[in-house]
Amino acid sequence: MEFKEKKIPIEKLSLWDENARFPDQYYNSDENELIQYFISKPNFKIKDLLEEIVLDFDLPHLEKVVVWDTSSKLVVVEGNRRLTGYKLLANPEIISDYDSKLHKFLEEKRTELNMSNDFQLDCLISDDKDQCYRYIDRKHSKGNNQVNWLEPERVNYSKRRGVESQNAKLKVAITSYVRNLDLPEDVKNEVLGQGYVTTFFRLVATGPAKDEYGLTTDENGQLKFEDNDFPDKLKVIIHNVLKKEDFEGNRVDSRELNKNPQISEYLKKVRPENVEKVNKEIQDNKQIDIFGNETTKLGNKTSTPKLPIQNPLSRKTPKTKENETLFGRTLVLKGGKVNDLYRAILNIYEKNQNDSTVLPIVGMSLRLITEVAARVYFDEHDPKKANKDQLYNDFLKRAKKEMSLEKESKNYLSLTTDWLDGSNNLEGMLAKYAHGNITTSRDGILKNSFIIGEVLEYYFKRN
Repeated sequence: MEFKEKKIPIEKLSLWDENARFPDQYYNSDENELIQYFISKPNFKIKDLLEEIVLDFDLPHLEKVVVWDTSSKLVVVEGNRRLTGYKLLANPEIISDYDSKLHKFLEEKRTELNMSNDFQLDCLISDDKDQCYRYIDRKHSKGNNQVNWLEPERVNYSKRRGVESQNAKLKVAITSYVRNLDLPEDVKNEVLGQGYVTTFFRLVATGPAKDEYGLTTDENGQLKFEDNDFPDKLKVIIHNVLKKEDFEGNRVDSRELNKNPQISEYLKKVRPENVEKVNKEIQDNKQIDIFGNETTKLGNKTSTPKLPIQNPLSRKTPKTKENETLFGRTLVLKGGKVNDLYRAILNIYEKNQNDSTVLPIVGMSLRLITEVAARVYFDEHDPKKANKDQLYNDFLKRAKKEMSLEKESKNYLSLTTDWLDGSNNLEGMLAKYAHGNITTSRDGILKNSFIIGEVLEYYFKRN
């Protein structure tokens, strides 16, 4: 086996001087110097860690430290902060000249816990350094594949654990009330989800909202309010949070509304009659995909592609992360058939991004949206051509001609430039997608969608 499990006394475990947390000048440093470095940097939160270790000292270890057996010593490559905490509890004299209060705390706890260098940690041991790196990659590069709780989930936990505060009760009540509003489920999920819920609760679950609307909870935890217009105002607030602006064009986000006076001023301006505008916008944003599923999305949040995280421990140059966004980016198109179809295709792809069986459907959809775009274009510019079959060929020829004239002044993707220069047979690939006589790959679908995305923006971009 690559790893073996064993309990090892902390005196036999060594901190790792190549740990990414240590600057290069700490290579080959004495272990006490490494511990002093940890203590001296507030961002490592060693004092908080010590308090947690003491508080939960009676609990079995949830996570093992990962140990590299170098044959000469046992080096902890994952768990250096924890090892530092236990070594300090066993040897308070390490920091006696650095922090007298911390030293006194450690002395008291060492006696209370009967702590010594014989204290054992649960370890996973391997003599293969690369295998140890895999644990580091998983925890620090991939975040242990964990998904952090959002505010509604933290509140639910407090409620179910029985340590709920009054503020938490109000948030639970508001969440429940929102869930029962006559709004599309997509809209309710969006405002209570990542990116919006913090701003939403800041507006409706803090002092200004309690004062403005008379918000409380009854003995059953249900939301109560004194303002009869609150249900309509709540819908307007949800709309504003998702759009990140009110109906007067003022910003509505955590940066603009981060203090009680600002929040109070905003809440006083919320008009219940604007709920009709909200209802209309919801109706206008309803989409039905080719499977008949109805979706509604009001949020204008855009995602910025993240650069790949370099593993600081492997000292390797990271690979460039491929753009996996269909059409290359979020397109902002004029309302109409092309935009409706674009949003439907994007919805299908995003919901099934990890399912390769959906790729042929996406490929066919690329041909379909190009054909629809062609008919919309020729209906407006050359109606005599609009009834011709396979109009997408003529449309792409015209696009290639017109876009080539602006190639020098436009910053087109290299893929689009290749197509304009004749190196990429996009038209032939679309025909093969339509007839299903080509093996579809995610890479091929994405690259062709990037070109189509630029063509669609060229002709149908919203002003």
